[in-house]
Amino acid sequence: MKIVQYALAGFALISLVACGADAPGGSDVGRTDDKCDADSTFAQVQQQVFEGQGCTASACHGESATGGLDLRPENAYDSLINVAANSGDYMRVSPGEQDLSLLYQKVAAKTDGIDLGPLGISGGAMPTGEGSLSQDDLSLLRIWIRGGAPESGIVAGSQQFASCDLEGEVAPNKIQPLPAPAVDEGVQFYSGGWTVPAEQEGEVCFVTYYDYSETIPADFRIPCGEAEGGPEKDCFVFNKTLLAQDPQSHHSIIDFYVPPEDKQNHYDPTDPVWKNWICLGGDNDGATCVPGTDDCGDRGACATAPTTTIACIGYPNGPAEMGDVGGLFGNAAARQNLVLAQESSFRETLPSDVYAVVPVTGFIVWDSHAFNPTTSDTTIEQWLNFDFASPDALRYPRNQIFDADDIFGMGRIEPYTSNEACGSFTMPKHGRLLSLTTHTHRFGKEFRVWYPPNAPCVGDAPNNNCEPPTTAPDYQNYDYADPLYQRFSGEEIMKFDSDDSADRTFRYCAFWDNGESNPAEVRRESIKPDAQTCDFVDTFAPLAQAGGLGLTACGCEPEDRACFGGPNEGMACDGDHSVCGEGGVCDACPLGGGVTTEEEMFILAGSYYVETP
Repeated sequence: MKIVQYALAGFALISLVACGADAPGGSDVGRTDDKCDADSTFAQVQQQVFEGQGCTASACHGESATGGLDLRPENAYDSLINVAANSGDYMRVSPGEQDLSLLYQKVAAKTDGIDLGPLGISGGAMPTGEGSLSQDDLSLLRIWIRGGAPESGIVAGSQQFASCDLEGEVAPNKIQPLPAPAVDEGVQFYSGGWTVPAEQEGEVCFVTYYDYSETIPADFRIPCGEAEGGPEKDCFVFNKTLLAQDPQSHHSIIDFYVPPEDKQNHYDPTDPVWKNWICLGGDNDGATCVPGTDDCGDRGACATAPTTTIACIGYPNGPAEMGDVGGLFGNAAARQNLVLAQESSFRETLPSDVYAVVPVTGFIVWDSHAFNPTTSDTTIEQWLNFDFASPDALRYPRNQIFDADDIFGMGRIEPYTSNEACGSFTMPKHGRLLSLTTHTHRFGKEFRVWYPPNAPCVGDAPNNNCEPPTTAPDYQNYDYADPLYQRFSGEEIMKFDSDDSADRTFRYCAFWDNGESNPAEVRRESIKPDAQTCDFVDTFAPLAQAGGLGLTACGCEPEDRACFGGPNEGMACDGDHSVCGEGGVCDACPLGGGVTTEEEMFILAGSYYVETP
């Protein structure tokens, strides 16, 4: 289980009766009355979990709707999705993230024997009584939530945990729109939807313009700092972030753009430096539009045209400095990061005396990477909410950790081999850690982090002679698509006040497996992504390699290939299938650093603040 630090005073799922204990299907034994006519993953959850566990019985969450929760088929979806818990920090079901969904937390605690107390969750696990969800039930619920909790369609992977045959075409799952904060409580930024064609992968950059100068109350405004445009500009203060994006997203990096001092004309969205404003979604999808207006209609946004890039490098529809190569390392001079999200639902709540700021008027830069393994075209939409904070209570600005100095530090990993690389990050003196997470792609099988003290690594991975500590790690993640987020609050916030850098240094190591433990999972030329990003990389890779950056293009050249399958698996074959023998093909590729999910990255991320004496 991830560490989730949101306080909960109570929740509507707490029941005064033993729902599931005496009702039909109230345990995972003898469930022979399951229905088998579900045409969607949610319908299967309804039948297998809610009805199978007796949750829809009249005395539970059926007619009596205990705690205000009605799980009968005609009411269950509306009763769950984005419905706030009593504390307001959790939803009953938060589409995209099971750890922010109290329904999941309650039932997982019963199945896995987890104590809810350390999570701040009041009341007992569910279902009450002796019944519990089976591991298949729990996995089905988790996959549905992580798939955006759609009401219709089949979520990829849910079929294997269904108690009946769940047949039908896997749908590109869409998340429910995120409700916006009240006008006097916060603001919402909406990206519009960019298209990801069927069975393709891509990474794009685009920009939206906003102007909240007429709506943000003066109580939440302060003069901007130099990094946000200078004190002559107004910024608003926030201390809570909530992002929702469609589940096909691999990552979303959201920044705001700040024009250089000598280019103040770039604040004007009609300046010629901004190009190709079009509607993303809405009634006028694809039409030209005027930035800052509602030309596009409901569920549409006026944006510069999405264009294939990596980290917005060389983006053609905005200022040149916005597309600086530093964006790949989180160091673009003209951009300030707001969110790095690797999941479809992301939340950050800052301590009461910590804050972040955004200009009242400006430009949001959306760097969005997504894949669509289904046979239907889809779009990726994002909703980003900020809750206002009063400047009177704030003392320390939040800082982001984006340690990408060794982003391609895994080096070259030959077919059917593996490798581990390590790096380090040193917290500034008086730093206070708020959150920690990690980032690799699909060949990253394990990521470990050790808290201080550690000696800083010297030089760049993989040639920095940096080894993993011999002690047990403090952070461990095995799923690149669902990375662990450690969040700290209250007394758990770690403090780093030592003059000795070792007392403030985190050591982190990742392990990549290019088919050594499972030859079927080796990187292959024949299944490289069908992605426009690959065309971008083919052009950019030689320049990056000439500059000392080991960027791997999509797929591999014949001279780099080895046999896949056959009696000579692993043998160098130079594009000649006959070398591989019967049943073998010349198809296996070395692994290296790159930008699609078939290449690799090595990043430590998170947030902190500095408590200056």
